[in-house]
Amino acid sequence: MYFEIGFVLVLAFALAYLFWTLVRKASVKIQAQFEQLSEAYGLELNIPAPQLLGMIRPEPSVFGSHRGRELSISVPGRGLQNTRQIETVLKVELRDKALAAQFAPAGLLSGLSQRDSKGKPRWKSGDTAFDAAVDVRTDMGPRVASLLNEERRAWIFRQVKEAKANLYFGGGVLSYTELGLMADDARRERFESAIAFFCDLADTIEGK
Repeated sequence: MYFEIGFVLVLAFALAYLFWTLVRKASVKIQAQFEQLSEAYGLELNIPAPQLLGMIRPEPSVFGSHRGRELSISVPGRGLQNTRQIETVLKVELRDKALAAQFAPAGLLSGLSQRDSKGKPRWKSGDTAFDAAVDVRTDMGPRVASLLNEERRAWIFRQVKEAKANLYFGGGVLSYTELGLMADDARRERFESAIAFFCDLADTIEGK
């Protein structure tokens, strides 16, 4: 009996150690990506302290100013529609608070990934490939059309189609969201591309 108890304890310790190792390894990868963002854009890096002996490691975040705009990348405690899905979110300041539009992958479940979109009509650009892949909800169709030239539509198409990203314009913020954590170069590079896209778009919106 003592042998069985000892075996169970050793097994439990081994599993706990394996879990701790996997969590730490993933955390190191994510932290490295945020450190690169912090250095590249001169942003403040926030690394929360591990909890429960390192079993829980809250994700890092960056915040600060870039090209004269407030900017942050973080992992909210709750995801879209108040769910528990893990997502990484970029927010860039937009001084025009009137613009409101949402972009999500088109399909039967597109409404689940959009917020505050009830009652807003689906806007179509006339670009067949774009409209088939991207569900755009806005009651400001003419203004959105004036902002989204062919190059900008192509960029949004790639992010929504390939990365299943969601974009939200509203309340003085341009936001870009992907499900999952930033644990590799490819995802970080997509967020860097989104930073450039949003800053250029914000300048256009504000007439700069």
